[in-house]
Amino acid sequence: MMDVLEFDGIEFSYGTSRILTGVYVQCRVGEVVGILGRNGSGKSTLFKVVFGSLQTEHRSIRINGQPLPNDFIRRRLIGYLPQGNLIPPHVTIDKALSLFGIERATLLNYFPEFDEQLELRPDELSGGARRVIELMLVLNSNSRFVLLDEPFSGVMPVHVESIRKMIQHAKAEKGIILTDHLYRNVLAIADRLYLISNGNTYAIRDHDELFSRGYLSEDK
Repeated sequence: MMDVLEFDGIEFSYGTSRILTGVYVQCRVGEVVGILGRNGSGKSTLFKVVFGSLQTEHRSIRINGQPLPNDFIRRRLIGYLPQGNLIPPHVTIDKALSLFGIERATLLNYFPEFDEQLELRPDELSGGARRVIELMLVLNSNSRFVLLDEPFSGVMPVHVESIRKMIQHAKAEKGIILTDHLYRNVLAIADRLYLISNGNTYAIRDHDELFSRGYLSEDK
C-alpha cells in the first residue's frame, strides 16, 4: 500500500482576516497533486502550516491515518521548497549537493549547462538557476512527501520541461504537492487538482470547474 498524506481541520487568520477555514488535501506516494488559487488565497500559508514553519492551534496532519506528533518528525517526513531562498548564502552549490548526498551527475543529467556554476554561491547565480538547484535538493531529499511552492518561479523556459521530468521521476518514490502562479505548468504535470477559494479547498475533477469556480476567466 502506498503511503498517503492527509491534512485538514486547518484554520489560520492574520488579525481579523480569516485565510484558511475548510481545508482538506490528500496526496499519495506516486502522484503529483496541484493546488491552485488566486494571489492571497492562502496557498503558501497552507504549506507553511503543514511543514511546521507557521504555527496554528487548529490543524490535523496525518500519514497513513497517524497524526504527526511534532514539527521535528513532520520535517523528517515532509520536505518543503519555500518561495524564499533555501541554500545558505555562504554555501557553494557543489557543497549543497554534497550535504544532501546528491551526485553532481544527478544535476548535470538534467542541466548539463550548470557544470561551470557548481563552485558558485547562491547569490552568484540567477534567480532561476538557484530555483533549479533548490528544487533538485528537495526532490532528492529523504522526505516521503514534498511541498513545492512556486517551483517554476523565475525559471527560464528552456528549463521548464527538464523540471517537469525531474518531478515525474521523483514521484515514483514520493508524494508531491505543488502550487505555482504559472498554472499551466501545474495543469501539465498534476495527476489531481485542488482549488483554494475563500479559505476552503475544492477537489477539481474537470478543468471546466476552474472557470465555474472563478479561478479562470474566458480570456485567460
